[in-house]
Amino acid sequence: MAFAQINLQKILSSPNMQRQINTIKHMGELRLTEAIWDNVYTKYKPEEYIRTYELLHSVSSSFKITGDTIEIKVFCDPDKMHHIANKPYGMPVFVPVLLDGGHTQDGYEGTNDMYHDYPKRDFLNKAIKQIENDMQQSLVTAIVTAIRTKKAY
Repeated sequence: MAFAQINLQKILSSPNMQRQINTIKHMGELRLTEAIWDNVYTKYKPEEYIRTYELLHSVSSSFKITGDTIEIKVFCDPDKMHHIANKPYGMPVFVPVLLDGGHTQDGYEGTNDMYHDYPKRDFLNKAIKQIENDMQQSLVTAIVTAIRTKKAY
């Protein structure tokens, strides 16, 4: 009879795994930044205002390990976006939602229609799915490699 025991908590808390997780979360940040750049900043040129690039610079990430669970978050941090349009009605994710889902204000007078008519991009859900898949695959690979090389336990 063969028996193997793996201490997953020890693997996850090892310095090597911590570096791997940091690399994975930064890859997620890069993917989200690229999706925002490609779908917001290159597809729409505003005529009525100067861009702040706060959405692009708001991309952040974090990770937390609890027991044998890893939680990695890649997100647009509303605290890094100070434009007034970002926080109306207590909705801190207003700008990313409008940019992804599009918006229009038919009949609004006094401004260029392009400022108020912004087509739906629907890029965030696609980017999120890709980021989640990439992170899951990278985590599995990192854990399997740590187990095979016995670097963490």
